[in-house]
Amino acid sequence: MAEIAIEYAAGSRLRSEAETARRLIDSYLGDRSDVDRVTLSPSSESVFCVSVEGDRIWCTDPREWIDAVEAVTAVRRRLSELS
Repeated sequence: MAEIAIEYAAGSRLRSEAETARRLIDSYLGDRSDVDRVTLSPSSESVFCVSVEGDRIWCTDPREWIDAVEAVTAVRRRLSELS
């Protein structure tokens, strides 16, 4: 089963953005048997990234607007490649 992780720059508004991304990923992928869990973790780097099985598959500039739907699309694409 795949583990999905969301990393976000600590100490900024990004925690709420990361929680939104996690909810969307759970909503779109929650019923898939190949998804184990979605985790959030603060990072000392200035990043907003999504990883599947430890590989960063989608990153964006955390100073810009974060499109959580793009993150979901990237996760779906990566999961289809793993199947």
